[in-house]
Amino acid sequence: SIRNSPPRKREYSKSLIRDSYPQKERILRWPMQLLLKDIPLLDIQENGTCTILDFDRLPFSLRKENITFIDFIEWASNRTLSIGRSFAKEILNALRLSQTNRYAVCKACRGLSLEDAYWIRQDGDKRVWEEVNLFQNPLSLYITEISLSGASVRCSGETLDRRQDIHTPELTTLGASAKGWIRKNGSLYLHKVGKYEIPADRILTALDIPHIHYRISSEEELCSYLTEERREWIESVGDAVVNAELFTSQEVSMVTFEEFQIFCGNYGLDAYEEAEKADREFYLKMQIADYILNNNDRHEQNWGFFMENATGRLTGYCPLFDHDHAFAGYSHVFSQTRREQMTLYESAAAAQKELGMDLKRVEEMERPEFLTEEQWEGVLARNRRLKDL
Repeated sequence: SIRNSPPRKREYSKSLIRDSYPQKERILRWPMQLLLKDIPLLDIQENGTCTILDFDRLPFSLRKENITFIDFIEWASNRTLSIGRSFAKEILNALRLSQTNRYAVCKACRGLSLEDAYWIRQDGDKRVWEEVNLFQNPLSLYITEISLSGASVRCSGETLDRRQDIHTPELTTLGASAKGWIRKNGSLYLHKVGKYEIPADRILTALDIPHIHYRISSEEELCSYLTEERREWIESVGDAVVNAELFTSQEVSMVTFEEFQIFCGNYGLDAYEEAEKADREFYLKMQIADYILNNNDRHEQNWGFFMENATGRLTGYCPLFDHDHAFAGYSHVFSQTRREQMTLYESAAAAQKELGMDLKRVEEMERPEFLTEEQWEGVLARNRRLKDL
């Protein structure tokens, strides 16, 4: 009977297996090169050997004497969006990219980012920086629509087949919120769902602390990339879409504290001490800002430094950015920018005792848009607590 028959061994065509699973060389596309614009920095050979060509302009996390292939994979993987980001699955599905292999995603888009001018060129790729960079070339706008709205958008078979033509910053834009890059009047703007950027902007302006400025996206802008249903949903949950202009360029890159920390670790340096030495006043002002905003999201990728691409040298801190998780509804938030375990208040109090910042302008403000009375009272109470030290 069927029940008692031994299971039949399936027969697979050898050619089918071979066609479905390409040879290792085809998957990895050896050799590869890491470049800064058109300057070759690192050669990666078929056996995994990495040869440094220009040490001083390497990404900070790769500035070490002996770079391994694992080091390179980690650097490349850390460039790509997390699967936890809003609509990450929809973005990856649209491009038929892996949801688990971040390194493969990085290679598929050449590792191109708007955060810096690094990219990966694989064997057979004849393109140059002018042809591929995201700063000046057209972007794949259907991916921007998916990134902001989650809407399923069909792309052409040609786009799916020609992986080297994937041209979007959405695969290398970090963070958890729904967001997307839009070019307008020759400049690039990051639109994101995150209403608290607006009151954070107003408060940091009053405190005269360098930060990225946000504005509310216009109705015309919203209609160009969001469906009516999605716009209504965002409004119904009390959120808003805001935008800010890109603050990096082809001449200036951002180095996150995460990368800086890896670099310091390679040379036995304390990253927090080095960050404080870089610009002590700004570092201390960041402590005060995070306490007044009750910001629980200043993680290692949410602050950092500017790097001059021509020399590979750090030139100072980036303005503060990404405050859509500020105004947390609980106290005793711990600082993420200190080596010691300290609350935001403890860190800010030490900073204020040294700087003696004039905090009265916050008290003179009207309650910013999007903050409840309770949230605003929390801001004023924290401000007074520091002011009265």
